[in-house]
Amino acid sequence: MKSAEERKKITVHLVNHTHWDREWYFSDQDSLVLSDLLFSNIILELEKQPQVNFVLDGQLSVLDEYLELHPENFTRIRRLVEKGQLQIGPWYTQPDTLHLNGESLLRNGIIGNKKAQKYGQSLKVGYLPDTFGFNCQLPVIFNELEMNSFVFWRGLDPDKTKSFYFRWRSLGGNRVVTAINMPQGYGTGMLLQPNKAYIKGRLDPAVKFIEDQLINNVTDVVIPVGNDQLGLTSDLERKVKQINELGEYKYIISDFPNFIARTNENTLREYVGEFLDPVFARIHRSCGSSRMDIKIAAATLENLLLYQVEPLMVIGKKCGINLSNELLTKSWEKLLESQAHDSLAGSIVDSVATDILHRLKEGTQLAQGIINTIQRLISVNLKLNGHQILLTNPLPQKRTEYYEVRVITNAKNIFFEDVEDMVLLKQ
Repeated sequence: MKSAEERKKITVHLVNHTHWDREWYFSDQDSLVLSDLLFSNIILELEKQPQVNFVLDGQLSVLDEYLELHPENFTRIRRLVEKGQLQIGPWYTQPDTLHLNGESLLRNGIIGNKKAQKYGQSLKVGYLPDTFGFNCQLPVIFNELEMNSFVFWRGLDPDKTKSFYFRWRSLGGNRVVTAINMPQGYGTGMLLQPNKAYIKGRLDPAVKFIEDQLINNVTDVVIPVGNDQLGLTSDLERKVKQINELGEYKYIISDFPNFIARTNENTLREYVGEFLDPVFARIHRSCGSSRMDIKIAAATLENLLLYQVEPLMVIGKKCGINLSNELLTKSWEKLLESQAHDSLAGSIVDSVATDILHRLKEGTQLAQGIINTIQRLISVNLKLNGHQILLTNPLPQKRTEYYEVRVITNAKNIFFEDVEDMVLLKQ
């Protein structure tokens, strides 16, 4: 049992945030309506509390959508982002990480970083507070996106990691991030109250639970202050001062980068493996088989973008066909908005499922439009006649396999002069 003096040596980093589901049992339009008031209040509160910061759930899409309603607030938001008070990104949308291609995670981070540039800077933390499990190779993705840390909740088994704060290495060990687990979830310090009942009944016990797992000389603990669709905690400086008068620990206003920097000063344990254990929270494994129509539609668009659209755009540019990258980005956005952790997992109501399928349909139509345009223009450039077929190879090596091609023609005998070998399968 530690003494009161020893407990005061533990520094508790209080990180104010909101967890913002784009859609769930409510639609993305419902979420937009709520952001109209809530985000405006967050801006006002941050301007009134210059020593306070706020994490906007690690995704840019909700901020972009808010600014479509309030473009007049762009300068104020940029000022707060540049000062580090409003922390945005690194993702375009909060992603599911189990039911998609790793390349989609890379595109999510790339698009998120690009969109963050107009605001000034992006949070360089692999922030995934509510995702339903994690692949063992995610450190590779994080490092490729210049993220060296990871903050999460679900899936951890402390008997495997031996700590809540540790080094997470990829298979092979060549990629590593500092992993920060929130064992009681992202709502641990929600509705922060500077009274004895709250501190003794909730806050101090939450810190002690983590403290009991601390190793070596680690003396810092992080407690997230926020929850689903919650705004910034008002009068935070005063509340933290009162909490320090009543609590057993030293509480400070902080953020994830500062806490991670402090944690990195210590020698941490290392772990290699996935996070799929429902020890502290459910990871909803049934999501793997729910809403399969959404998963199939998302995978279809994902494969179309990765293995046809992107290679064709490169080929097209070599042929002088300069379609805008914004078209490609727009199609990716439709997919990424549908790969959010509730959306792709399928833990949604029927009306939201209809919205997602329509969004994926739009993204697929846009992708197919890009393919059709590039192929048509290449055919024109090559001066192909009505008796020639254009085949494109999207891979970086020569292909020699047979390909099945469907041809619509009124000719009884089909023959291609420039083909080495062909077999008529069906007439």
